[in-house]
Amino acid sequence: MTLMLFSKSQQRLLVSAAKRVQGTATSSRGNTSTCANTFQKQKRSFAANTPKNTSTGTRKRFLSSPATTTEAATIGNASSAATSSSPSVVEKVTNPLLSIFSSPKWATSTSPQSALSVTGILPLIGNVAYVALASGFLMTDMLQLRVLLVGGYTGLVAFHSLHARPLKIPLMWSALFVLVNAGAAAFLAADRYAAPFTAEEEELYQTHFAEMLTRGQFSQLLKLGQRQYMARGSILTQENTICPTLYFLEAGQARVFHGNSFVSTIERGGFVNDVAFSQGAAVGAYGTIVASEDCSIWVWNTEELRQHLATRPDMERNMKFCLSNHLVKSLLRQREAAHARQQQSLPQQVQLPLQLQMQPQQ
Repeated sequence: MTLMLFSKSQQRLLVSAAKRVQGTATSSRGNTSTCANTFQKQKRSFAANTPKNTSTGTRKRFLSSPATTTEAATIGNASSAATSSSPSVVEKVTNPLLSIFSSPKWATSTSPQSALSVTGILPLIGNVAYVALASGFLMTDMLQLRVLLVGGYTGLVAFHSLHARPLKIPLMWSALFVLVNAGAAAFLAADRYAAPFTAEEEELYQTHFAEMLTRGQFSQLLKLGQRQYMARGSILTQENTICPTLYFLEAGQARVFHGNSFVSTIERGGFVNDVAFSQGAAVGAYGTIVASEDCSIWVWNTEELRQHLATRPDMERNMKFCLSNHLVKSLLRQREAAHARQQQSLPQQVQLPLQLQMQPQQ
């Protein structure tokens, strides 16, 4: 009967306003106070629009009528339900991820002892990491430098990761530097160290290459080459002709000819065609070289060897030193051979005084 005091249009407005408030309370979590204020404004608005001949008691009866009370209870229940509703699907997915990447487990631990123990060692980890970095930059050996850089940047990764809120940019770059320096250190270790040699390979290395190539470089050199056996009289190179092969005499001898003239002998442990290899691919052989006896020879394809050395600067530098060293020894032997031939061609009356002059006076 109380609702009959208002016109039908006013009644419809009142019901629609209550439904709007209820919908707002359902879709917005935590807006209980806003919903209540909206309802109070609607009540005051409808009370103000009540006909003037309506008594104050009638208005009070309307505001406390069962229908109005039911609408208010509906709005309040909707607001409280919105406040205490369960988390959404998005929150169920994102909350675990945020808990993983926002801070480590020890930072959210209920035990204060674990947090204190980790935070207490953070300065030590940071200082040790930077000491390792500084020591690495003082090293002259590349392998030692790379190893210390790996240790230093690994310490920085641990230092940033153990913070409650790690700085992501320094953490990611430190991890990248760990990978880069670890790869370089592995490359240098492979270039420097090798698997144990056989007895023949160990003797060959110690006799001819130990002072010029590392064990790893010598191992790579053997893998690129092949051991062959050549009979006496085999022609290794021809003068002014491009030869695509570099030779090393493991056993036996070879003779060097310019034109038809004998120049020198290449002994065991000497390279053949090393001058052309050092000068470039389009350079012909220094002379005609013929095996003077059965030979055991190591053979390398010059183009393949150049490509391998181009990617390994340290090995290329040591290989050039090795070839230069053997070339100097070969030139010294040629000079000694030429001097011996010259002594043999001198007349006897001239050679004897020279020998007498070389003897010490008594």
